[in-house]
Amino acid sequence: MSAARARKAPASEPGSQAMELAEAAAAGRLPRLLLLLPPERGEDEPWFSERILAAARAHARAQPGWDVLDLDGGSPDFQPAALDDFLGSASLFGNQRVVLFGRAGKALGRWPRLAAALAAAAQRPPGPAWIVVHAEGAAGAKTWKPLLAQLEGESVRVQRFRRLYADPPPWNPDPDQSEAARFAAAAAGARGLTLLPGAAGALVQFAGARPGDLVAALEHMGLLGLAQVGEEDVHRVVAHGAEGSAFEFAEAVLTGDVAAALRCLGRLRSRGLRAWDGRRLAAQDAFGMLASVLATERRRTAAVRAALDSGAELADACRSAGVPAGGPPAQRMHKRLARCDGARLRRIGAALRAAERRVKMEGCRDALAALELLLVQTLPPPAARRSPA
Repeated sequence: MSAARARKAPASEPGSQAMELAEAAAAGRLPRLLLLLPPERGEDEPWFSERILAAARAHARAQPGWDVLDLDGGSPDFQPAALDDFLGSASLFGNQRVVLFGRAGKALGRWPRLAAALAAAAQRPPGPAWIVVHAEGAAGAKTWKPLLAQLEGESVRVQRFRRLYADPPPWNPDPDQSEAARFAAAAAGARGLTLLPGAAGALVQFAGARPGDLVAALEHMGLLGLAQVGEEDVHRVVAHGAEGSAFEFAEAVLTGDVAAALRCLGRLRSRGLRAWDGRRLAAQDAFGMLASVLATERRRTAAVRAALDSGAELADACRSAGVPAGGPPAQRMHKRLARCDGARLRRIGAALRAAERRVKMEGCRDALAALELLLVQTLPPPAARRSPA
């Protein structure tokens, strides 16, 4: 084998890399060996690798006469003999041959020789046209590590997928600019949907940053017949679920409406929480959702407040923080700003961190009580509570 290193994908976001590879797989344009490995840092996001495998599978099975070996290394029935036999034989009729090896990490950890056999098959003619291996977990990554430096460059691609970042970069606090929001916008476009300004960030806020959840939310929007999705559409769709309750709570905290915040927590205590897609949330997950939405909305409000305090006009301050300068989002922001100076926003941030510490680190069993204490700690001054919107 050549000592040239395997070609690595350019350093860009996981979502765009996955979409590029899925499109290449759907068109049959893959390297001889595609290794989908865990990230060297951060948490693995297997959904991306699974989509690429699915696209490769669909293309290969649609080709007349192709020999396709489709293995699930995570199955309790997996045995290496099928792979050994396939790699050790040639097609009787000279057809294209493809190996798809999903959930391979555990199998490769148990039979490390399989990685060497796959690498060798990708280097010699007439080996399979493509070999796609999703080697998830530490075992899969460890098995391939000593082989990577021996693989030829252009015939091999190594791709690692970490989870998407839900928060925007500090130099651009617009929620639409997080990795997850940009992925949502691209995935929406691929489904014939257009996310208007503010919608992608709101979708991440409510559905989370996992790509599978974002795609499910987009497909739900599509079923509702929406071609263009605005921030208000996202709020309307999730208004009756846990996500809507989380936004309602955050709005009440930031506007100093203690009665509304307590009503929200009271409903959650008596009825529990269900997500917009019907899933019932455990108490810890419900707390996490409320805390996450409050943290995001506090950060957006703080960005607008900082711009205003630096002399910006309200419309410019909103735009700099990724908040529409008109309509309901701007009206909500104006109402918050009437009750939130910089000191109160910092107090809300400190109280939120304290609540998360109580629940996640100190073992507080009543998560809603931690949020009730947060309300007490973040009350605006009486004059601010009486001021008009």
